Amino acid sequence: MVEAKVDPTSLSLGNGGPPGHGVLVLGGSGSGKSRWAEHLASTWASAHQQPVLYVATGDATLVDTDWQQRLRRHRRRRPAHWQTQECGAALAEALAAAEAAPLRLVDALSSWVSTLLDLEDPAWQAQVEQLLTCFPPKQGLTILVSDEVSWGGVPPLASGYRFRERLARLNRHVAQCCQGHWLVVAGRAVDLTQWSQPVPHP
Repeated sequence: MVEAKVDPTSLSLGNGGPPGHGVLVLGGSGSGKSRWAEHLASTWASAHQQPVLYVATGDATLVDTDWQQRLRRHRRRRPAHWQTQECGAALAEALAAAEAAPLRLVDALSSWVSTLLDLEDPAWQAQVEQLLTCFPPKQGLTILVSDEVSWGGVPPLASGYRFRERLARLNRHVAQCCQGHWLVVAGRAVDLTQWSQPVPHP
């Protein structure tokens, strides 16, 4: 059986990535969502001869063997000619500073939420509002990777529940500002923009 091939630039990145274009790539841990986002970025960059700015939100200073191995895998996978900015918690500032970049790939919103998990609600809301001013981007293309965390049970710890609720709400807010939406499950990418409808809000 021959599978139909999807042209990511024509379906979800728009015709050449018009100004103010955002794409959200969701998936579970280990689903392949980062690889798919990198594929979208590479395809668009090759088609339009534009550079890629990779914005990494993970805490590169975290002393954890598994986490450091994961960071090394991600770094090895990126093309050598991509630019990388490790912004940590300063995601909004990094995107604002990179406003003129033609293509920004953010990996990931979930790591960003983790770095700010200790903030109380008012301070957290201020961070979210600042980030949302970057969407839709004024120009170029922004691809965002995030975890879909709302399928499991209620986390038993308060910190886990806070992470799930904050990230789920952030995903919904960002999705409303994006023109392209993908869901990656078990190494398979589904174009949500083509096959879904937005849930109505009161």
